[in-house]
Amino acid sequence: MQPFVLITGVSSGIGLACARLLLDQGYRVIGTLRRQDEAARLREQLGEAFHPLLLDVTDQAALPDAVRQVEAWVGGQGLAALINNAGIASPTGPLLLQPLAEMRAMFEVNLFGLIGVTQAFAALLGAGPDRAGRGRLINIGSVSGRLTTPLAGCYAASKHALEAVSDALRVELGIYGIEVVLIEPGPIRTAIWGKVKADPRYAGTDYQAAVQALLERVERSARQGAAVERVSLAVLRAIRASRPKPRYPLHPMWHLAAWLPTRWRDRLLAGRGALPRRSSL
Repeated sequence: MQPFVLITGVSSGIGLACARLLLDQGYRVIGTLRRQDEAARLREQLGEAFHPLLLDVTDQAALPDAVRQVEAWVGGQGLAALINNAGIASPTGPLLLQPLAEMRAMFEVNLFGLIGVTQAFAALLGAGPDRAGRGRLINIGSVSGRLTTPLAGCYAASKHALEAVSDALRVELGIYGIEVVLIEPGPIRTAIWGKVKADPRYAGTDYQAAVQALLERVERSARQGAAVERVSLAVLRAIRASRPKPRYPLHPMWHLAAWLPTRWRDRLLAGRGALPRRSSL
């Protein structure tokens, strides 16, 4: 019997790479997408073992129907894993000027949508008084959950929050035997970087040069970031390991951030981000 895995956000990037690898490894993959044309395209590309599920992770009202659809597909075997991948990295900007509505929208996708999906599908992972946990919960975090980059403070805050949520869930779901894993990549060559655009709202502000420097780093990440397969292979290891690691950090800055003195780190980030500091560091 082929095990089922549910992945949120499979239209491109990390989600699509995970879907392809898991299908190659004999899993049946349920992938969420927001558009019918994307669902039809991926169904044709990936084959009959792929089940497209139309769902926006921020649409709480749509979750009950989505759960019923997944239950019809998986039957009594439940889910081998839920991979919370759906997320956004833009818009970016200085926290002093970035509209609160944008920040709230980012948290809706990167954090609250993830929690809502986890709550909705936890029973299919084996959570509940009459269930023995069979599945794994795998959250796609970021090195930004450990190291905050200027002008990406809102994104980093959402990923820091995901660190806390994953830590809590790891203990809370332990009563059912459900393992919780956090995958923490750095820059990856995916289409997500193409969505970060120059923002004219910050032209003429004290952050104009820093915004331009950020865009240049984003362009480099689009060309020089790690291959997306690095993440999908870590996900596969987390699913198959008899005792998975709580975290799979995939970028050296994750380790560096743990011991680098705070003011040293601030100097490095300020210089890298074209943010001259007037106060002493």
